[in-house]
Order: sequence, then structure tokens, then C-alpha cells
Amino acid sequence: MLRINDLSKSFNNKDVIKNLSLSLPDSGFIAICGPSGCGKSTLLHLIAGIEKPSEGEICFSGEKCSISMSFQDSRLLAERTALQNVNFVLGDKKATLSRAEKLLFEVGITDVGLYPDELSGGMKARVSIARALAKDADIYLFDEPFANLDMETAEMTAAAIKKHTEGVLVIAVIHDKEFAVRIADRVIYFDETPITGEYII
Repeated sequence: MLRINDLSKSFNNKDVIKNLSLSLPDSGFIAICGPSGCGKSTLLHLIAGIEKPSEGEICFSGEKCSISMSFQDSRLLAERTALQNVNFVLGDKKATLSRAEKLLFEVGITDVGLYPDELSGGMKARVSIARALAKDADIYLFDEPFANLDMETAEMTAAAIKKHTEGVLVIAVIHDKEFAVRIADRVIYFDETPITGEYII
């Protein structure tokens, strides 16, 4: 269980999240939707520990909780190929190259020897997703994983995410609410800034 208790976050005295309480299960695919700039990415960053709350707390069940995240800006290592980026998470060993390649194939990346500056935006996003899936984690966070993908590729990528995260919690920020409803177990929609209130699912 992931519990968010009276969470607030502000930047330059501007509230982005205000007194948010949210309770999420240990497993399942949770989609977070809402208008651009409403604080969805900030919420993921807070859960990941990249940002610190201004007030409130985020509590995880169990003593340890490992998190893997795919970012909106991909954050790939420029000096490594797509295959090397994914294999780096697996320990950068020859023995794990086949697993890294399989993950890339499952999200539609077949030219695994390309470097990040040779990839399109959508390809970078999928390499980032494959890299996130390469890590064994209790919670997977995906920030707009399908934003630059056509519907067929988005569905293939969503299937790969669900295949490799069975039994654990996935939280994904998804811009397309209709697509979110189709692929997620639960959808949380924030329609205001700052994100506020109490949401329990």
C-alpha cells in the first residue's frame, strides 16, 4: 500500500499540490490524468523521492520499497546505444544482453545499436520504458509513456508494461483519458491546480 497523507508541494511560493491524501494498492495499473501543467509529473517525482514535499508525507508498505521510473524527457545515456542503455540497468554484462534486447523488441525497438541522438522522440520514450522495466521494482512510475506514440505502438508498449509489472504497482501519467480508461485498472483525474483533496481508490 502506498499512502499519501496531506501532501503539499510549492515552487516559488506557488502551490502545485495542496493537502492531497491518496491511498493506492500494492498492485495494479493506476493512470493519472489531467490537464497539462496541473502537477501530475510533480506527484510522480515526489513518489520517486526526486522532489521533497513542502508538507505531508508519502508512506510505503514494508521496510523497503524499490522504485523504477521512466521520465518524460527519457534521460538516456548519450554515449550508450539503446541496447547498452537497457543493459546498464541489468548490470552491464554480456549474459544480460539478450534480456535487454528482448525488452527493446517488445516495445518495438529493433535497431538496438542506435544512439540516443539517432532516435526519434517516440523511440527514446520506448527505450526509456524498456530500461525502467529492466529493473525489478515494487513500484513502476511512467511519465507520459505514450505521448509520442501512434495508437498501435502505444498499445504494444502498454502490453509490454503490463506483462513485466504483474503483481506490483504501476502509476502512469497519461494525457489521453480515453486510452487510460482502456488500459488501466483505475484512473485518477485531477481537474484543477493545485492538485488538492482526498482521493481513495
